[in-house]
Amino acid sequence: MIRRLLLAIAALTLLAGCENQPLKEQHGCVRPKVIAFTAAWCGPCREAKPYLIQVEAAGVEVEIVDIDEHPESARQSGVTSVPTFFVYVCGKKAVRTQDITVVVALTRFGCK
Repeated sequence: MIRRLLLAIAALTLLAGCENQPLKEQHGCVRPKVIAFTAAWCGPCREAKPYLIQVEAAGVEVEIVDIDEHPESARQSGVTSVPTFFVYVCGKKAVRTQDITVVVALTRFGCK
């Protein structure tokens, strides 16, 4: 219960003033985007994949980066463990998390 409350507060804080952001498309904010750093051998990464598919189906841009295939991208982003997710909502600074439920919660709100 406390975790859900904290997620809701984090999402609302992230989205506060969304409609005033300078990065706009024609009809609102820039679409949310998720960059997921994963690996084929990672169990939690495999468990997160169905959630990423659902998030993408909801209209969120999802980019999956395999750290074994793109080690330089992981290094440049400071990724030292997987899964690691970067969530961009409304053109604001990315939220970095290793919890897929945070990704789902943040992208569920979208931009109004």
